[in-house]
Order: sequence, then C-alpha cells, then structure tokens
Amino acid sequence: MIEAAMYVALGFCTAGLIGLAILPAFYRRAARLTEEALRAVNPTSYAEVRAAQDQERARHAVELRRVEKRLDNEREKAAKFQLETTRMRAEVEALTKSHKETISGLEAKVAAQASDQHAVDMLSSEVTSLKKKLSEAERALAESWTKAPEDTPAEAKPEEPAEDDSGWLPASGTMALATITGLEAEVATLKAKLARYEPTVAGQMDAARSETAKTRLAELEAQLVDTESNYVSAQAEVTRLSLMLDAARLPENERQKHLDAELEKLSGEAARYQADAAEKDRALQRITAQMAKLQKDLSSVPALVDLRRDFRALAEKLTGQASPAGNASAAGAPAKPAPPFVPVSLQTKDSPPEDRNRPEASSKENLQADADQGTTQAQSRSGDIANAAEALVSRIVASSRNKPKPEAETTQASTGAAQDSDRKTKATKQKKKDVA
Repeated sequence: MIEAAMYVALGFCTAGLIGLAILPAFYRRAARLTEEALRAVNPTSYAEVRAAQDQERARHAVELRRVEKRLDNEREKAAKFQLETTRMRAEVEALTKSHKETISGLEAKVAAQASDQHAVDMLSSEVTSLKKKLSEAERALAESWTKAPEDTPAEAKPEEPAEDDSGWLPASGTMALATITGLEAEVATLKAKLARYEPTVAGQMDAARSETAKTRLAELEAQLVDTESNYVSAQAEVTRLSLMLDAARLPENERQKHLDAELEKLSGEAARYQADAAEKDRALQRITAQMAKLQKDLSSVPALVDLRRDFRALAEKLTGQASPAGNASAAGAPAKPAPPFVPVSLQTKDSPPEDRNRPEASSKENLQADADQGTTQAQSRSGDIANAAEALVSRIVASSRNKPKPEAETTQASTGAAQDSDRKTKATKQKKKDVA
C-alpha cells in the first residue's frame, strides 16, 4: 500500500518536473506568435505610424469631401423644392382668388337673371290677361253686333214710318252703341298696352337666351370643379415634394456610386474624343504638308512650265484674232480689210471656188461677201482654237496625273524609312533602359 502511494507520488513529481521543463518552450512560442501578430497588425516604426496617420487623414478628407458634396447637392435640392413649393403655393392662391371672383361674378349674373326672369314672368302673365280681356271684348262686340239685327226688326216693324221720318234711335240701339264705343275704347287701351309691352317680347327672347346662360353656368361650374381638383392635385404635389425633400436627406451611396461611374465614363469618352481630335489634326497637318509639297513639285516641273507658256500664247493669239474680226464686221467700210491669218484648210473649206474665181459685180455685193466670209472664218477659227485649248488642257491634266506619282512614292518611301528608323532608335533606347 505504501509502495503504491510512493509510486503514485513519484509519477506525479516526475510529471510535474517534465511539465515545468516543457512550459517555458510553450510560453516562448506563444509570446513569439503574439508578438508577430501584433507587429503585423500595428505599426512598429515611426515611419509606419506616420504613414498610417497620413492614410487615415487622407481617407477622412476624402470621406469628408464626399459628405460635403452630398450636403451641397441636398441643399440645392432643398432650395429647388422650396422654390417649387413657393411657386405652387402662389399659383394655388392666385387660382383660389380668381375662382372666388369668378364664383361671385357668376352668382351676381345668376341673381340678375333670376330677377329678369321674375319680371319676364310677371309681364308675360299680364300680357296673357290682357290678351284674354281683348278676346272677351272682341267676342262681346261680335255678340252685340249679331244681336242688334235680330232684336230691332221685331220691335221696329210697326214703327218703320217713324224711323224713316225722324231717324231717332231706340234705347236698345243707344245702349248697344255705348257698349260698342266702350269696347272700342277698351280695345284701343289694350292695343296701347300691348304696344307698350311689346319690348317684353325681347325679354322672352332673353329668357330663351337664359337657357344658354344656364348651360354656360354649368360649364363654369364644371371648370370650377376641375380647378378644385387641380388645387387638390397641387396640394398632393406639394406633399410629395415635401416627402421627397425629407427623403433626400438620407444617405445616397448607390446614387453617389452611379454618379461616380458616370463621371468616369464621361472622362474616358472625353479623353477618347481628345485623342481622336489630336489624331485628326495630325492627319490634316500631314495632308496639308503633302499638298504643299505636291504644289511645289508641280510648279517646278519644266514640262508644265512649257505647257503654261503655250497656253498663254494660244490665249493671246485667240484674243488678237477675235479683235480684228470684230472690227471688220462692225466698221463695214467700202474698202476690203485685210483678213487675219487663216489656215489653207479653212480657206478651201469655207470659201467655195465659185466665190473666189467669180469677178466682182458691184462694190455692195463684194462688201456683203467679205462680211460673210469674215464671219465664217472667225467661227471656224474660234472652233479650231477651242479644240486646241481642250487638247492643251488634256495634256496638262495627263502630265500632272502621271508626274506626281513617283514623287508621292518617293515621299511615302522616305516617310516609311524615317518611321522605321525612329522605331529602331526607340527600341534600342528601351533596351538600354531595361539593361540599366
């Protein structure tokens, strides 16, 4: 028992000693790893600390600038929304004021039309009653006229001689006459009233027009409803703009990223356009130099100089031949002028042998023949000169087309050789730089 306890104690002590021997190695490894991790994460030298500070300062400056730019944009948006809101409120107030004025005017018009309608109704009822009275009076007058012949024969039969002698009227005839007179007076009065109330017909026409006024009133009411709906929509728009103004104050990272991408894209396109413009300018300068060189070569070619000289001589000859022909045709002198130089072929072609061999009959006929011959000779001469000029121009064009080709080829070859030499020198310089 004691031996087993001693073995256990011995094993425990041995394990403790071994652990104490191994523990420093584990500690040193853990400390080394921790130190390496701290050195990898944290700066150790003054330069690294300054670099980290500068990096953080730059990052903070960039972020601050971005936030300031965003704040400026949001302020601009807020000012824009505020101006829009103020403008819409002013428009709403102006519309409300104008609508109130329109409503008050319409109410006044409606009241005036109602009073006019009431007056028209009263006048129409009075005219109707007057018409009824007039019809009753006419009916009573007709009845009195119909009753008078029926009553008078029965009563007047025994007294016919008395009526014939004295012309006296009975009491019934007097009453009928008085009734007729009264009815006629009433008819005249009614006619006068009718003439006085004839303008009420215009009132009735105005009543008919009041229907159009009612339709106009309905249209104006519809416009008022539309305006109120526009006012409501304007208020809704103001509310929406206010909400947008509130929402614009939130961060807009995605929008900022999109704007940055668009800016980079536009910058790339601008650089590409600038490169294309520079390339086109260089090509234009190169073409201009080639054109100047070709013009210089053309001016220095002796064949072209001779052709120009021939062309000038031909033009002078043409002008010198045209002026004598014009003077001969315009003067019309009796003496025969000396014609200019004419080729033999033209003389044999234009003047027939009969005209050359025929003697002169009279001075007038000779002058006419000379004038005709001069005109035909001038025409044929001008045609020959035109043909010669065309041939000379064709020669000039052909020589100018054939001549610059080798010169252009030589210039292209020289430019190609120069470009090759430039490439070779650039390649050698680059190799030397790489070696260095």
